[in-house]
Amino acid sequence: MNNYPYIIASLPDLALDFEKHEFDYEFVRENIFFSLSEEDRRLVEWLEQGFVAENLNEDFYRASSRCGNKFIRNYFGFDHQLRSEKVAWLQKRDSGEDFDEKEDLRKAFAMPDIFRREQAISTLVWNKIEQMTELEVFSIDQILAFLAKAHIIGRWNRLDRTTGRKLFEQFVQEIDDTYNKNKID
Repeated sequence: MNNYPYIIASLPDLALDFEKHEFDYEFVRENIFFSLSEEDRRLVEWLEQGFVAENLNEDFYRASSRCGNKFIRNYFGFDHQLRSEKVAWLQKRDSGEDFDEKEDLRKAFAMPDIFRREQAISTLVWNKIEQMTELEVFSIDQILAFLAKAHIIGRWNRLDRTTGRKLFEQFVQEIDDTYNKNKID
């Protein structure tokens, strides 16, 4: 038995406005997590594994593409496309992948202001999450989408321009390291 209607009805409204909010991802996540079945908890844990940069490698993406949950497959499929495109852009080449958001993503990468660039990328991800769940009503996918969007808000709540610039540079280095490791393998 699931509690999806109850859980979803109790969720706060989220908006991506890049302002700092009194929003505690962990608090909201814990309230959701303990209302879910064991199977659904595993999906939340899977989603959150993808929020950890060190876990995002070809093995993770391959495993997520075989996940029985549609949101996990689609969300990390898009995340993989985004990261592959970022690596290709940094290396001044074409990734060879074709997806709806590719042109908008490349325009975002070309923005000279790192902070605005990250805002544009976050907006693309946010919109993709909404697109993936637009026909979902009371399902675990709707809850996973909420948590993915809440993670984006939580990330922006932790950032200021200086921290954002450092994190972005770290992110670029991690992607470059991942690409070079996979190129060697």
